[in-house]
Amino acid sequence: MANTDAAFGFKPIRHLSGAPWNGATKKFLVEDNYGTAIFVGDPVSITGDVGLDDALGVYNPVNISTSSTSGTIITGIVVSIDPILTDLTKTYIPANTGGYVNVCVDTDVVYIGQDNAGKTLTGADMGTNANIVSGTGSTVTGLSGWEIDSGDIATTNTMNCTMLGLYNVEGNTMGANCILEVLLNNSYRYTMSTGV
Repeated sequence: MANTDAAFGFKPIRHLSGAPWNGATKKFLVEDNYGTAIFVGDPVSITGDVGLDDALGVYNPVNISTSSTSGTIITGIVVSIDPILTDLTKTYIPANTGGYVNVCVDTDVVYIGQDNAGKTLTGADMGTNANIVSGTGSTVTGLSGWEIDSGDIATTNTMNCTMLGLYNVEGNTMGANCILEVLLNNSYRYTMSTGV
């Protein structure tokens, strides 16, 4: 049976060592003049600026990471958002709204993400690197639309992530739109790894 095409961004599942992910995150600021919506599962990068909405600089501002660009430094993956007090129904941060996101920044965390069917993956592709590609997040579920770009894979160490293998869950089979386990290759603290 074909895999369901239902992107959800990236979700932390465990540490590379096999230890369970303990849910630890770091809080970051999304400026209220940032013109792009942010969803749970999105990759984000520190902007390097002191937040205009947080003059003390307690929470570093983040933006969405650059899509499909080798060498992009990814700070981490958005795991949740703080409630938006002006609209508690929102499960994401709309453009030009601002708020706070809780981000998994651990460089040894393994994530799951969906392949975008750029090519038909096989087991021989596992261990190689891939870029990731943006998609439209859901304003209903609050989940990201980002995926693994299987049409853009190589051993190049500057690519966004390393594909570790197929996620072991019922109904998930190797091929188009499969769910894979990946490790961020261009984390802000992680040495870039050449694929095999």
